[in-house]
Order: sequence, then C-alpha cells, then structure tokens
Amino acid sequence: MLTGVGEHTTLIEAGSSDSVQPDAPRVGGITPFLQIAAPADHKGRAMAPHFVMEIHVHPSAASPRTAWVEHLEWPEPMFNERLEVRDGRNGWRLRRTAPVSVTLGQLRNVGR
Repeated sequence: MLTGVGEHTTLIEAGSSDSVQPDAPRVGGITPFLQIAAPADHKGRAMAPHFVMEIHVHPSAASPRTAWVEHLEWPEPMFNERLEVRDGRNGWRLRRTAPVSVTLGQLRNVGR
C-alpha cells in the first residue's frame, strides 16, 4: 500500500505501473494528491483515485489522466445529497434525495 508522494513518484518514474491509485486521505491530502498527479500526467500514467469519492471528484476533474473515480454506494444512506454519475467524467452532479439523515453541511457543524 503506497502512502506518500515519494512512494508514488518512485512507482511512476520506474514505469512499474500503467496507472496509479492515490488515496488523498492516505497520502496527506489534496496537495500531495496533486503532487502525485503531476508526474503521472508527465509520464502518461492513468490516475484512478482510490476510495473516498467525495474527496476525489474535484481534484480528479483537474487531472487530465483520470481514468475513473471509484464509486461506492454503501455510504449513501447517511446523506440527503447524492453524487450522481452522468455521461462519465464530465457529468458529476449533486442530487437531492429524500431526507434520511444529515447533509454534508450539517456535518461540518458537528461538535461546535
């Protein structure tokens, strides 16, 4: 399991893989994720972010080599909004669903 920019860069530079699957929370956030995307793009490697789709949607859209973003449906019952995939990469949109639990905005205020 690769956990940092250095490990991913080594993999990319060595040509050891056709694609990389960085996980933003595991590599240290969005900035390290983008630091991995740059050499992947330079070397022509596909990006396929791993897990936590909600975090990866925007940085993946900014990466020209993003092949896909994982989509898992199991966390959907926790939210009133749902990310809906339409027409592939360029078709992401937020769709309101029937009230089930909390919104992402409400979670931001938990514990304040």
